[in-house]
Amino acid sequence: MPRWITDLSYKIENKAVEAQLIYKLASRYYHDVIERESVLANITEKDHILCIGGGICPFSAILFHQMTGAKVTVIDNNEKCIPKARQIINRLGIKESVKVYHHDGKSEHIMFADYSVVHLALQVTPIEQVFYAIERQVVSGTRLLIRRPKKLLNKLYCAFANGLLSHCAYTSHKSCNIGSTALYIKKATQVSA
Repeated sequence: MPRWITDLSYKIENKAVEAQLIYKLASRYYHDVIERESVLANITEKDHILCIGGGICPFSAILFHQMTGAKVTVIDNNEKCIPKARQIINRLGIKESVKVYHHDGKSEHIMFADYSVVHLALQVTPIEQVFYAIERQVVSGTRLLIRRPKKLLNKLYCAFANGLLSHCAYTSHKSCNIGSTALYIKKATQVSA
């Protein structure tokens, strides 16, 4: 993924943390996306969601909690994002329900069994490696939501969804860069006798 995409997201999120009006405007971009993803994965207040790739302003995590009542944990591999992400969570008064940590999505130190839903942001890279590391560690029945870019932006991201995820249920989005979100559900592993 080109660096300019990450840099642009960083600038927008940084402004959103600093100014409430910009936060409200920027979060509207994600509102319909999160609403559709919540319906796709049937997320309720009983779920515990792990959002991988929260960034400076974890809009998706915040909206998942606000829309569904689910408990949310956010991780990002950029340590510089964590203080500002916690700042916005604290300002919104949801620090008991939305936690933010510095981790990599491929980490074997995350207790994936604690989460019923795992959400991968569009900018998670390398998404294939992160997906396979998570898929090996989650328990059967865990729902993985994987965001995919609009088709004309595929070359800027990766073609991961063209293989394994092409047979998954998905929801389409009208946003500028998020084309769809695939729902992958971990199946029970077969034990041979």
